[in-house]
Amino acid sequence: MRPWRGWAVRPGTGTTRMPRRLATLVPLLLTVACGRSPDRPKEHAPRLYITSGFTDEVHVLDARDGTVLRTVSLDRRRTETDEPHGVTVAPDGRHWYVTLAHGHPTLWKYETDGDRLVGRLELDLPGAARVELTPDGGRAFIADYWRGGLGKESRVAIVDVHDLTVAAMPLVCPAPHHAAVDPTGISVAVTCSLSDEIALMDVGSATTLTRFPAGPEPDTAGAAPYTPMNAAWSPDGTRFYVTMAGTSEVRAFSRTGDPEGTVAVGRGPAQIAGSVDGRLLVVANRRGGSVSVLDPATLTEVRRVALPGATFPHGVVIDPAGEIAYVTWEGRVDEPGGAAALDIGSGKVLWRREVGVLTLGVAYLGARATDGS
Repeated sequence: MRPWRGWAVRPGTGTTRMPRRLATLVPLLLTVACGRSPDRPKEHAPRLYITSGFTDEVHVLDARDGTVLRTVSLDRRRTETDEPHGVTVAPDGRHWYVTLAHGHPTLWKYETDGDRLVGRLELDLPGAARVELTPDGGRAFIADYWRGGLGKESRVAIVDVHDLTVAAMPLVCPAPHHAAVDPTGISVAVTCSLSDEIALMDVGSATTLTRFPAGPEPDTAGAAPYTPMNAAWSPDGTRFYVTMAGTSEVRAFSRTGDPEGTVAVGRGPAQIAGSVDGRLLVVANRRGGSVSVLDPATLTEVRRVALPGATFPHGVVIDPAGEIAYVTWEGRVDEPGGAAALDIGSGKVLWRREVGVLTLGVAYLGARATDGS
């Protein structure tokens, strides 16, 4: 049988070969048929990275509708729960980082292009909670949430993420949960959950500049423990806000630690996030089953949104436009956790998705060009 005209027969094989000119045109024709320019890189939708503590996984969701795109396993000990806890995306969007809290506390580094693991660093810490990056993406600050230390001083690990090496590991305070780096890259606010304190560190020297009470002195009659848990900075770095899980409020402080006001929120607030333009804050109220929207300029609660069926809201992140808040809820041992997207202006739930168990941290990656999947 003669081959179709325009194709050549390879000698001795009985197979045909496409002419070189046509071979170069076929990928172009296929690309055009698929509606994409051959010179335009592939783009991915905005994503959420969500940690599932009881299943040792990170779930990658399409931020537009909550579709699960991929599940990444961090299960190093098959018979134990190591609890992926904190997660963050690099400022340039090329990598994401996640902490493994127990067993052998570890910082994991992934490429966002294909979610490929490119390195991990075991930390000489009893635990590892949230992970924060400096504005240039060069260093990570990881708090050692060592509640088992019963009030002993604990550390913050400072890691050069380019080669995953430990730059410093200073003692800071008892059971720090979050080390939030200010947008100017000068200071770090550390929440000290067991001593009801906040510590301010210097980014460059890794030294503690000051430690001060989260609220009135502990011996004040009738004062409840504040239990500071998480912090968020204003975009200009002049002020930061801290959730107080014990007193169900958010307290504001200047960059030198001076109190600047308090606002009541739902019960047991966990994570707090601020919009890029600084006009609002969003708080996940863990024991209140709700989300608070705050005006940071007046320190008032603008709106409180109930999340029926969402057991223990925990993580929160805001999209760059300041329009949508993504909130995770933990669930229980016998029920799933999940994530929801909220329209901040109206309080409307745009979508919700059951995913993971002990669903804690959440990070946002905007739509961007990529060479991979």
